[in-house]
Amino acid sequence: MKVTRWPAILIFSLLIVASLIIQPDNEIPSNSELQKNQPSLVGDIKNLSSTWYCVAGSVGGAGLANHEILIGNPSNAESTVRISVVSVLAPNQQDPNGDSGTTLLDVLQLPLVQKEFPISPRAVTSVKLSEIDGVSGEYASALIQSNLGNLIVEHRLTGALGFAQSACASTTSSEWNFAAGTTRLGTREMIFLFNPYPDSAVLDITFAADGRTRRPDSYNGLVVPPQSLLPIDVTSVVTLAETISTQITARTGRIVAERLVMFGDEITPNGLDAEVGSPSLNDLWAFPGGMESEALVSLAIFNPSETAVADVDIEIIPDVSNVGYIEPISLAVPAASSRVVNFLFGQEGGDPSLIDASTRIAKGIPFWVVVRSTNGVPIASERVLIAPSEGNLSSGYNRGVDVSAEKHYLILQEPSGKVAIANPASDRLTLIQIKALSNGDIFSSQTIEIAAKSRKIIDLRQLGVPQDSILEITSTEPVSIEKYIGTKNSGDWGNVSPAAGNVSDLYISPPEFD
Repeated sequence: MKVTRWPAILIFSLLIVASLIIQPDNEIPSNSELQKNQPSLVGDIKNLSSTWYCVAGSVGGAGLANHEILIGNPSNAESTVRISVVSVLAPNQQDPNGDSGTTLLDVLQLPLVQKEFPISPRAVTSVKLSEIDGVSGEYASALIQSNLGNLIVEHRLTGALGFAQSACASTTSSEWNFAAGTTRLGTREMIFLFNPYPDSAVLDITFAADGRTRRPDSYNGLVVPPQSLLPIDVTSVVTLAETISTQITARTGRIVAERLVMFGDEITPNGLDAEVGSPSLNDLWAFPGGMESEALVSLAIFNPSETAVADVDIEIIPDVSNVGYIEPISLAVPAASSRVVNFLFGQEGGDPSLIDASTRIAKGIPFWVVVRSTNGVPIASERVLIAPSEGNLSSGYNRGVDVSAEKHYLILQEPSGKVAIANPASDRLTLIQIKALSNGDIFSSQTIEIAAKSRKIIDLRQLGVPQDSILEITSTEPVSIEKYIGTKNSGDWGNVSPAAGNVSDLYISPPEFD
């Protein structure tokens, strides 16, 4: 009997074409080992395009966090990007208590402004949104679309309180989590919601603070109109809270969410911080750097589950081998709640609700930290750095690393800063090479070795990294990386964007008693 196969083949082909049309974000190579959505992945040169979303920042009258886009082209090809700027006048949020459900979210969306920019090969291009003709208002987000698949995009915010630089998002999501945040006295927290699509998104936002879960009516079924930006002033919703955890879930649609925290004022500045949220939870988070800062250092662990308690271990991994076994700090994080673990040595008169971890390791011994959910309940975790004095502009937050990869990218405007690289493998070392691409030239470092289940902090100034550089960090084994952009008294830690083609879920073996 003759079997005719062409109708089935035609139907299968049409289904493939339909899936490509429906795909909401730029095409990024999938990796079967990665089981979670990642906010910032660098695509491959073989991709036909790339899309990035830089959401939080001010333009014009606000002047709080002037928004600058940093675009890196690591390839040898000329590229063109189109920047679409969505700007707004500030929302009117006047409910001082935040519990009555009457918070107003009246936002005036201004006309969309688009402009194309040429992007030179092996170079960094900087674009200030306020300098694009037609851009006005107080806050602005940018959608960056390129005909180059492996474009790298970060943004830099500057103002009287300091500066912050972080990776923009390369994907939208129906869920965003922020383990930390604050509305303590002298701070202001805002969360920016950006909907780039032609349909509305309907969201529910939950805040966890001071042992209470808050679901204000204004943020229950919140509508974000098509192709619009909605800044939310959390300070007017949850007042005077040391730590605020936030979960944003979409009933319909997909968005990008980014948090902006301003510490101090123009007279007593303490820092500026911007960070894209985590679009997925995980049971393992690593913090390769930032734990030995002179600032008040702590970890926030957020369990957004409505019913399950998360059993969490905080594992301290020293850089020296003669310390011996360090017992993990174990704690239970109730459902819809967060817990804070303090790492500042000699802290006096601190918040009694903080769990003190400083007694687990002697002062002066460098270390990094792993946060592990031991009962499988997924969590989010962030490091908190609060500057110790007025005029120190290093306060900030950043989420942990929950993936590893063999290639990472970051952008440096100034030839300073450092990277912390953790090798999570328990049985083999990795070899690291750092390339700096600047103004068409390539600068390479010597090979750096990192032993199994250890980390190194590399001073980029000592490597002779030039100004306006794209850093390409390649390793022989998957590693997890954090960066510090800034000087000792200005700047903060943040995540480094991995290449999508070789990224995988992070695995670090649990500690063993010797």
